[in-house]
Amino acid sequence: MATLKRDKGLDNTLKVMREGYLYTSNQRERLGTNVFETRALGGKSFVVLNGKEAAELFYDNDKIERQGTLPKRVVNTLFGKGAIHTTTGKQHIDRKALFMSLMTEGNLEYVRELTRNFWMANTQHMEEMDEVNVYRESIVLLTRVGTRWAGVQAPESEIEQIATDMDIMIDSFKGLGGAFKGYRSSKAARKRVEDWLEDQVIKTRKGEIHPPKGTALYEFARWTDYEGNQMDSRLCAIDLMNTFRPLIAINRFISYGVLALHKHPEAVEKMKTVKDYPYMFSQEVRRFFPFVPFLPGKTKVEVEIDGVTLPADQSLILDIYGTTHDPKLWDNPNEFNPERFLDWDGSPFDLIPQGGGDYWTNHRCAGEWITVIIMEESFKYFANKIVYDVPEQDMDVNLNSIPGYVNSGMIISNVRENVDRSKF
Repeated sequence: MATLKRDKGLDNTLKVMREGYLYTSNQRERLGTNVFETRALGGKSFVVLNGKEAAELFYDNDKIERQGTLPKRVVNTLFGKGAIHTTTGKQHIDRKALFMSLMTEGNLEYVRELTRNFWMANTQHMEEMDEVNVYRESIVLLTRVGTRWAGVQAPESEIEQIATDMDIMIDSFKGLGGAFKGYRSSKAARKRVEDWLEDQVIKTRKGEIHPPKGTALYEFARWTDYEGNQMDSRLCAIDLMNTFRPLIAINRFISYGVLALHKHPEAVEKMKTVKDYPYMFSQEVRRFFPFVPFLPGKTKVEVEIDGVTLPADQSLILDIYGTTHDPKLWDNPNEFNPERFLDWDGSPFDLIPQGGGDYWTNHRCAGEWITVIIMEESFKYFANKIVYDVPEQDMDVNLNSIPGYVNSGMIISNVRENVDRSKF
């Protein structure tokens, strides 16, 4: 039986924050093991897991528990108290079915149409700007897409504030449960959005507003659980937000993708000519660039991984970024290569930037299909519908920062519509 190796230190939280996405990979290389123990968040013991076998174990509901493992500060700012991410068992499956009921063919095609139309409608606005920060422009545009898709009333005069609040909440993940400078502003941002959405839930239930049937607002406001109980209006607002907040977080992927198009100009032409290339390119952006760094859980029973036996009630960390860069799973994982997805088998345990396992019973993001669709349409827009210049800027992606981002936000300038007028 193998001995569990450990990253020494009474509390390695600061080291994790300093090394960011690379912490787990650095320690595996240093310790010469795929599984190791560390202490963080006040000296608590965590066993760090990596790879496909680890993901298969982590998403085994009979062996691993997720409820109560997320740091309270992350719950308070990013997910919301009582959010589906904090549930387990029958309650989780029941509420997850509600989320999955939105993933109809019609709803997926509608979000594709919305994304395509909103980007085209935004072209003139970007043409009039001296410089466009793709990161910022994307979060505002995706807030328009997400709220419209969810059936939520979002006045144009409030879109900028809603987008800013969403970005503050998403960025709060960097706190990892400890005190951080933006905690109060993150909580305030969440309260503003929750208040706004709860008001719409209440008005929907009273018949004062009428969201279309099949939208998130319509379905969530009318939903009852397996015991026939209507969801509390505040909790309903929290879960409603979680239908489109992850969609808005895609702004990071959009800025990464525009960066990849710039660094790999051959991809622009392939986006036009190679079948399924927008899909392959989008998946490679999700695999290659930093998004979720790792996820917590704990053992329900004694388990074994890589020859190491772990007791029941042992806290775990699944290394998301390390798994999507595992050389055992991906050839030349540090190279950007969309063609690797030509023959990908669609495993739920290797490409896990938004969680893994089964959509209906596990904590895999219900909006993953929407993520890919929005990315496809966005990258087709930047490759096919506009042309632009890329000025001098800091285009590094800082892997020591959680969550990750392009340092400059990815700036483009001199945007103009790409129209071949010879065809008219």
